This record gives sequence, structure tokens and C-alpha cells, in this order.
Amino acid sequence: MYGELGLFINGEWQAARSGKTYPVTNPATEEPLGQAPSAGAADTEAAIAAAARGLEIWRRTQPWERSRIIRKIADLMRERADDLARWMTLEVGKPLAQAKGEVGLAADQFEWFAEETKRIYGQTVESRTATSRLMVTYQPVGVVAAFAAWNFPVALIARKVAPALAAGCSVICRPSQETPGSIMALVKCCHDAGVPAGVVGLLTGKASDITRPRSASRWSRRRPTR
Repeated sequence: MYGELGLFINGEWQAARSGKTYPVTNPATEEPLGQAPSAGAADTEAAIAAAARGLEIWRRTQPWERSRIIRKIADLMRERADDLARWMTLEVGKPLAQAKGEVGLAADQFEWFAEETKRIYGQTVESRTATSRLMVTYQPVGVVAAFAAWNFPVALIARKVAPALAAGCSVICRPSQETPGSIMALVKCCHDAGVPAGVVGLLTGKASDITRPRSASRWSRRRPTR
């Protein structure tokens, strides 16, 4: 899984630009499962740039079309529930039956928000004058960063990705280091469902390596000089 897929940037599976990887271990047996890509600054910048381009496409996609694609993600997750659950069991150590239950819960999130996509209503507000009309509309906020813990990897990512997609936002997933394969399988469902390139991205590795480059540069610009 880790070698076949990897990071997901601009609609393509790829290795980390540095070539670095890190080991993923089965917590039940302490045996190695494989080597996952270890994303760094260059990967983060590339993922953000791709997500920004994807945002311009996705925000203009009509809500009913977004709904259709998000619903397809739920359908694919249910079709591939055995594979998703197997990866969770290997990476997290939870019983297979519980892992399958989590896949179902995560698929329900996508199904729910697929329907909510159709109901992002605006509002007409009464004006102070008879010659004007006030209207409220809702727009996507931008690129979303979705971080999740290791214990419910698929469900927690689903609860962030599904509403982001429903609102018209692009999203970059960063799972815990222990569960990259589970989220690779989820992101593959998003890709196969027809989500445009750049709208869903995936970075795996240490959170500090993934987030430091941009946060450090922002801090250096804000820091006062003497």
C-alpha cells in the first residue's frame, strides 16, 4: 500500500520529494508493515498550491454535482469496507469487526453531507428601504487542513473531509504517523469517485515537518525588529 500509493498531491500518487520514508509497525505484533513517505517542506508547499488550484474548480462546481460525487465516495467506501477495515486493524490493532463498524460510520458521514450539500441555503433580509434588497450567500472559506488522531483514523478524517467538500472547500489530509495506509485507502475512494485534482490531498509523516515551513515563515514576518 505505502509504496503503491504514497502522498497524494494534485491528483497524483507520489513519493516524498526528499525521498525520505518512515517505518509503520503493527502494534499487535510489532512487525513492520512497510515504509510510508515522510513529507517535508517542499511537499507541503506543493500540496497547498495544488489545493488552491483545486479550490477554484470545486467552489464553482454546482452543489448537486458535488453532492453526487460525495455520495459516490460513501458508496465506494462501503464497497471497499473489507480493505479499509483490514488496514485499520493492521495499523491500529483494533478488532476487525470494530474496524468495519468505523468504516460504516465514516461512509455515513459522506452520505449525510452529500445531502446537506444540496441545502446550503442563502437568506433574504428585509431592507430599511423599499428600493433595495439584501441577500446573504455562503462561500467556501478556502483550503482546509484535516489532522486526525490514530485511534479512529478513518472516522475522524471523514468528519473533516466530508463537510469541507460539501461546503466547496479543498482539503489536505494529514493522518497520524501510525495510520497512513488507512487514509491512503480513503483518499483513493475520493479520487475514484471523481473528485477533481487538487481538491483532496494527502501528506504523511511528522506533523512538525509538514507544518513548520509556512508557520515559521509567518512568524518571522510578524516578529518585531529592534
